Amino acid sequence: MFGEILKKLQGELSGVIAKNHVAEIARFHRIQASPGFRAAAQYAAEVLRSYGLRAEVLEYPADGETHYWSALMFEEWDCRDAELRIVEPKEEGRVLARYLENKFSIIQRSYPTPEEGVEAELVVLEKGEEEEEYEGLDVEGRIVMTNGDVRRVHSLAVEKHGAIGIIYDGMRSFPPVRRPHDLDDALQYTSFWWTKGMKPCFGFVLSPREGARLRELAKKLEKEGKRVKLYAKVDASLYPGKIENVSALIEGETDEEVVVVAHLCHPQPSANDNASGSGTVMEVARALQALISKGELPKPKRSIRFLLVPEMTGTYAYLATNEEAIPRMVAAINLDMVGEDQTLCGGPLLCEKPPEAMSSFVSDLLEAIFEEVKAEGKNLAGTASYPLFKHAVTPFSGGSDHYIFSDPTVGVPCPMLIQWPDKFYHTSWDTLDKVDPEMLRKVGLLTATYAYFIANAGREEALWLAHEVTSRFKAEIASFVQGEVTRVLEEAKGQEDPGKFLSTSLKHLRGKVEYRRDRGLERLHSTKRLAGEEAGSLETALSLLEEEIREAAEEEYRRAERAVGDYAFLIGATPLPEPEEEKTDLEAKAEKMVPKRIYRGPVSLREYLLRLSEEEREELRKLQKEHRESRVLGTLAMYWTNGKRNLLEIAKLVEFETGKRDLEFLVRYYEFLERMGVIEIERTP
Repeated sequence: MFGEILKKLQGELSGVIAKNHVAEIARFHRIQASPGFRAAAQYAAEVLRSYGLRAEVLEYPADGETHYWSALMFEEWDCRDAELRIVEPKEEGRVLARYLENKFSIIQRSYPTPEEGVEAELVVLEKGEEEEEYEGLDVEGRIVMTNGDVRRVHSLAVEKHGAIGIIYDGMRSFPPVRRPHDLDDALQYTSFWWTKGMKPCFGFVLSPREGARLRELAKKLEKEGKRVKLYAKVDASLYPGKIENVSALIEGETDEEVVVVAHLCHPQPSANDNASGSGTVMEVARALQALISKGELPKPKRSIRFLLVPEMTGTYAYLATNEEAIPRMVAAINLDMVGEDQTLCGGPLLCEKPPEAMSSFVSDLLEAIFEEVKAEGKNLAGTASYPLFKHAVTPFSGGSDHYIFSDPTVGVPCPMLIQWPDKFYHTSWDTLDKVDPEMLRKVGLLTATYAYFIANAGREEALWLAHEVTSRFKAEIASFVQGEVTRVLEEAKGQEDPGKFLSTSLKHLRGKVEYRRDRGLERLHSTKRLAGEEAGSLETALSLLEEEIREAAEEEYRRAERAVGDYAFLIGATPLPEPEEEKTDLEAKAEKMVPKRIYRGPVSLREYLLRLSEEEREELRKLQKEHRESRVLGTLAMYWTNGKRNLLEIAKLVEFETGKRDLEFLVRYYEFLERMGVIEIERTP
């Protein structure tokens, strides 16, 4: 149903043009709410207008006061120059960091120093994330050096103990594509995020190698009872200003829309993250507009809107100021880090699905298009096609603008295209030479085909897609159940009472199958949105497909029962009736908690953390550190929070979605959210 669209786009869409846009965007220092971002936005808008689209730059206050839903619009920042150098010992005098040479050399949003700069002694920390590290250490009036979490170090070293500045020399690892010492000469993207009440300071960034040299010098002098003295100067301003989105439209025949979004921000050059996504969006817009103008594609039923935003912040602002338009947004897609040369950067191209609380046909559609785009190589006989690049389809993870669109309180299903992990992510080495025009072309074809298909879909396309959803569900449920059977039989070997274990596992599997069945039904019924007023004519066909989904789920569960029963017979285990499981005290507590969301969209917590006492913030930090792998559970749990489900039900849904259970984390995390005033919790008898 999308084959002709894809074929026409293959003849029009250019990865080279997309890369040319990447090169232009990468020239700008694109920090959110800054003159550099504004210049990049104006460039993009002018180009999109030249392609015949109705494009505009939308402005919002960047004043540290305005909120869009829960998100604070921070002040505009302009940095003109910054320098850090050693002044003592004089024989070691040299420049350590210079903003005009490398925009990554400053912690973004650094506050200005006095006009003449400052001289201060250096105090070296390892990480500086724990209070114990400051015992017996005087950092007041000094510059501290850390490779730990800058936000935490700012809280302890600057706000609590009086340091005046921070030097960061860390480099995050992302094994296996980035291991320690792989990028010892690169600079890590680091930023302050100020909110009212925070004590400001300046900061610089050094490479791990330069940082090691400075640490060694400081250690040597310390043995002599001396300290390194530094000179720091930051010529910058923070002030009430503006933040911008670029919005461009291919007009359709109705007021419904499909949204294509990418974030335009990040330090110069930040080529893959995310000049690549923005450049690809611009080329998708050009190619579709060209084909429509030439009559090769008809004017779509629905409009296609292209948004280039400061990540997260711009999406909050756009949606909150266009709430009346949200119900008309049929679907969206997010492009983030899509241009990697895989041989250099290391990561595969991922199609990331929306969260399962927002189950939709969009995942099935994007996957179907992906299968066509990646069929590029052929065997000698010409009987099989296959991809020549790394790729995967993955469940929701978040971390970009699709996380806001796909929140059920917003209700716009939005998958993401991304390449992850990336060796050069958030570093000064994310440069144009790491960008592959062929990868940009592939992502552009995926995006343009997806957007135009949905924009022009009607009753016939909805019916095809309903069958596609059903077919894919049946394959998924068969694979899932067989995987569960394999796991259960393997784990049964080590059980003291295998019969009881097998019976309990079957009971849990029943819940998992029913959960997946319900998500499949949601995906199926979401296709009616494409049929519009003619959706009623699909009811009979959808009813039959719904029955297929139900029967497939039930048959797979019965097959699991047979497999487990056969295995129990072979090992002489006695299957027991489904056991009754008593609730723990924690489960009983969670069952009585019915959370209600106050804000639309995911909650942006930076500002609200300050509503907690210092002791409470420390307690929350320790909770998140101890349960590091559970953080995504908090995001997914909020998606399932609808004011009716209790927290035990929510935790079960998250467990079905991820296979992970951490009820202790969720109960305590929701209690913190309640204290911050971002949710309400009704406690039932």
